[in-house]
Amino acid sequence: MLSFEHFPLGWRDVIDIALVTICFYYLLRFVRGTRAVAALQGLVLLLFIYIVARMLSFFTLSWLLESFFGSLFLVIVVLFSDDIRKGLASINPRSLFRKKETIRDSLIHELVNVSLDLAKTKTGAIIVLELNVALGDYMQRGVALDAKLSADLIKTIFFPNTALHDGAIIINRDGRIVAAGCVLPLTKMLERQSYGTRHRAALGVTEVSDALAIVISEERGAITIAHEGHLSNPLNHERMERILTNVLS
Repeated sequence: MLSFEHFPLGWRDVIDIALVTICFYYLLRFVRGTRAVAALQGLVLLLFIYIVARMLSFFTLSWLLESFFGSLFLVIVVLFSDDIRKGLASINPRSLFRKKETIRDSLIHELVNVSLDLAKTKTGAIIVLELNVALGDYMQRGVALDAKLSADLIKTIFFPNTALHDGAIIINRDGRIVAAGCVLPLTKMLERQSYGTRHRAALGVTEVSDALAIVISEERGAITIAHEGHLSNPLNHERMERILTNVLS
């Protein structure tokens, strides 16, 4: 049985461990999708070879790898100087807030404009914004995309008679279209059975999560927003922009 009697943990130790964990988490997020991933895989392989060499008493190989690891910090700085500089610059709190505001403003602008364009042509659509509650279950029911938000892409997805136009698209918290053709749960409220399928699906997903859903009516070309189980009245440009700004802020 594991015992911690000989390893007393004080509040400083807990904070220390938490800070190190946070640092590693953001380090992994930073290197994900960059060339540093391949370098880390190479380092893990070298570390494995070093352990095997020590176990088998390969002194020359062990000495070479020890010398390499001794200068590893310098090697990393030389190889990834540009990436390190960008990473340190992104730690600036002001730049972090600016980045979030830029993503939010760009997202609102794109969504308002594409919704107005779809409404003009009376193209039915459901656009779901993931907020704090993950929508992974509904993403798995659709077609994975992981694409940059684009008005042209959204119009193409919802173009009548295409394979994905009947489902919903889901946009994650980073402003990327992660899935299309998603099947959403319909609202179970009896008084809402008079709504069309799109509106009932938009209400349904907002009843089981904190997501926001934009619905474009195929019959009237009206734009409505569902959030927290409530459906707005038809919206114009200004009201839609104000609601999105309030929710996403």
